[in-house]
Amino acid sequence: PEGIDSEIEEVYDNLLFYDEHTHGAAESVRDPLAQNTINQWGMKSAYAWEGAKKSSLLQEKALAFLEPALNKSKRPTIAVINTLNWKRSGLVHVFIEYGIIPENENFSITGPDGNEINWQVYERRMEGAYYGLWVEDVPPMGYLSLQINVGSKSQEAPSPGPGFENKYYSVNVDPSKGVITRIFDKELGKDLVDVHDSLSLGHFIYEELANRHELERLTQSNRDTIYKPLSMRRTALSNIRLVKQENGSIYQSIFLQGDMPVCADSRGVQIEIRLYHKQKKIELHYRMVKLPVFTPEGVYVAFPFKLDGGRLAFEAQGGVVYPGVNQLAGTSADWNTIQNFAAVQSEDAQIVFASKDIPLVQFGDINIGRYYYKLKPKTNHIFSWVLNNYWVTNFKASQQGELRWSYGITSSGDPSDMFATRFGKGERVPLLSRILMPSSRAETTELVSRSLIDIDVPNLLLVNTTPSMDGKGIILHLREVEGGHAILDTRRLQEQTGASSVEEVSVLEEQLALITSPLLIEHFETRFIKLNF
Repeated sequence: PEGIDSEIEEVYDNLLFYDEHTHGAAESVRDPLAQNTINQWGMKSAYAWEGAKKSSLLQEKALAFLEPALNKSKRPTIAVINTLNWKRSGLVHVFIEYGIIPENENFSITGPDGNEINWQVYERRMEGAYYGLWVEDVPPMGYLSLQINVGSKSQEAPSPGPGFENKYYSVNVDPSKGVITRIFDKELGKDLVDVHDSLSLGHFIYEELANRHELERLTQSNRDTIYKPLSMRRTALSNIRLVKQENGSIYQSIFLQGDMPVCADSRGVQIEIRLYHKQKKIELHYRMVKLPVFTPEGVYVAFPFKLDGGRLAFEAQGGVVYPGVNQLAGTSADWNTIQNFAAVQSEDAQIVFASKDIPLVQFGDINIGRYYYKLKPKTNHIFSWVLNNYWVTNFKASQQGELRWSYGITSSGDPSDMFATRFGKGERVPLLSRILMPSSRAETTELVSRSLIDIDVPNLLLVNTTPSMDGKGIILHLREVEGGHAILDTRRLQEQTGASSVEEVSVLEEQLALITSPLLIEHFETRFIKLNF
């Protein structure tokens, strides 16, 4: 649609204005209820909410714009859309109104091959229900359609086996501590959790500092470079209980609940551990209603991974960083923001960690207040830094309200960066869905599986796809991931898309060259390709 670029720019502008550190009251921490603090936070947070609102409307507009091009059927269908450049299987979330699937009515959902799709219900509302559907082989940069068959009885969920395990993993959970004490990878024949550490996987840690100003070791008035132990207290969950255990058609779950006074309300912290039937993945889901606390506090979740010969790695913007190896000395080392994944990699295996909600991590240990010039992690442990209020100005002094966050973990005998990238990107970029109402004009009930852009180069990542600023084409942002050569078949790309021409452009979309033959993309190189229409 015309003007779509300006709408996208508005979202980015709002996010950038919210991120602007100096936009916020100087007294926000020392006088959190002052009029100036409240007013400035209202203005600052408005940018985040405006960005969220506009991006949600943009997605709805994009899906509505796509709908006429999607195949319709005489029955209700669901279009599942994959915006990444490889074939994906996984969970897609969709809201279905009772007008399409009446409450308590038998139904089934089938794919293009006629096979039944597994589903689970998450939540019900007055007008409909939220479903999770397990879909297989959604084409790269494409979609497949599913059919809703009301009146057809769905398959029963598989019976749970003994213990908490599947064909990929055997998982030991200690309900009294709310943690995972062991993950045994059956394919690798390896234990993935450091049993010698005092913390287990999923351990919830609440940290309280006596004085946040102890963290200000490098200021205009203070140049103290010597680490001194901080005055603090760390607390684990108490009164932990096993709430229930479930086995659905997509995964089995263990639900735990524990108390965390001061930090969470009387409902405490709720933890769900998921083990998927058809995917080599473990998920941890956390939920709590955060109480407002003005004194300095932080929350961590521990992931003490262990892999013989392994080293830590994480994806930054445009490449992979190995802490203590290729990270520029003097850059942030106590904590880092991961783009799509963090991993422990050895020569023949890796453990991959991702979170679509919480990208801030500390490597090797909880490093708060140390300010390493160059960090050399002594362990393969990863600590997710869920929240803190350790700043002294410009931001809210407390955080409150319901928080939900999750983590995905997998492991593989493939130690490549592309394997980790695909897992992490897949966790962060969900499959999308669109309900298509039945059409009396539809000539067929045939379901579709179609790829719009299939780059088909295993070491090439399609980072982003966006309309060009001149409104005449599409920009593909590509990056070579593995440190090898990648050959982009531009003629095939042109035939797939119907583009009139293909050219290379700069990040500012300035024309660099017309491309008429296969394009060589070098080791770790980033290129921008424009498809003209």
